[in-house]
Amino acid sequence: VIRHSKQLILILQVLKQSCRELLLLVVMWAMGVVTFGSIMYYIEEDQDSGFTSILKSCWWAVVTMSTVGYGDIYPTSVPGKLVGSVVVFLSMVFMALPMTIIVSKFSRAYEEMKEPPNSLAGGPLGVGGGSGDQGSQVSVNGKPDTELGKKDETSI
Repeated sequence: VIRHSKQLILILQVLKQSCRELLLLVVMWAMGVVTFGSIMYYIEEDQDSGFTSILKSCWWAVVTMSTVGYGDIYPTSVPGKLVGSVVVFLSMVFMALPMTIIVSKFSRAYEEMKEPPNSLAGGPLGVGGGSGDQGSQVSVNGKPDTELGKKDETSI
C-alpha cells in the first residue's frame, strides 16, 4: 500500500530525515516530565490533591505537557498552580521549536516531489533560462541587447 502512495512515501522520508529533531523532542519532553513531576510532588505532597507519589506526579506532567489535561490530578496550592502554568507554557515552546524544523523539511521535500526533474537546460520547452544565447534576446525597441548602447542612426 505504501509503495503506491506518493504522499505516504513523502511522510516516511520526512520522518526519516527528522530523526534528530524528533529524538531531541522526546528527550526534552522526558526530562520535563521527570523534572516537573518531581517538583510538583514536593510542592503538593502535604496537600490533598492526589500527588501521592512521584510516579503519579509524572503522570500529571505527561497529561499537562501534552495539553490533554484530564483533570484527574491538579494542583491546589498557589505554588503548585504557578508551576503548572510554567509547565504548560514551556511545553508549548518545547513542542513548537522542533516542529518548525520538521515542517520546513516537509515543505522542502513536498516541493521536490512536485517538480519533476527537467532535462532541458533552458526551462520549459528550452525557452530562455540561461541557455547561453544572451545576444539573441530582444529589447523593447526590437533590437538586440548588445546594440542598446549605440545610437540609432535611422532616426536622425
